[in-house]
This record gives sequence, C-alpha cells and structure tokens, in this order.
Amino acid sequence: MSRIQAEKQQNALNLIGELDFHSLNDLWIAQDTLLSNVSHIDVSRVTRVDSSGLATLVYFCNQYNVKLIGISPQLQTLIELYDLQTVINH
Repeated sequence: MSRIQAEKQQNALNLIGELDFHSLNDLWIAQDTLLSNVSHIDVSRVTRVDSSGLATLVYFCNQYNVKLIGISPQLQTLIELYDLQTVINH
C-alpha cells in the first residue's frame, strides 16, 4: 500500500501522506493522468518528504509547469538547503 495519496480536485493535485522513496512509484506511473490540467500541487498535508520526494516535486514543477502550495516549514528548509527556491517558485 502506498504511503502517499493523490486527490485531484479541479485544477489542483492534493498530496496526502509521506512522499519518499517508498511511496513514489504510484505517483510516477500515474503522473500524466494526475497532472493533466493541474496548475498547482497542494503539499500542505504531506507529513514527510525525503530527497527523492523533493526531486520528484521539482520534476513535476518543471515538466508540467505547476506550482507548489501549502509548503510546510520543514519542506521549505529542504528546498533552501538544496538551493531550489527559483526552481520551485518559477
């Protein structure tokens, strides 16, 4: 069972749970369907993100031209540590 859930609502993709190496496969496989007609990804209910989860978010932002909303202080710190502010907030 995946530890991340993805709920699509209108032009938003809401992620819920842990976004890490163990939970990325389902998101990766369904990315075209999940991110079709999406303008932003809401990560406010993501409880944990590791570096592979962050890399996936960066890829989604660039590949699908989406923005992240609901960034937690912990995720913001990770974004800053990897110096990805301009990539995430393009």
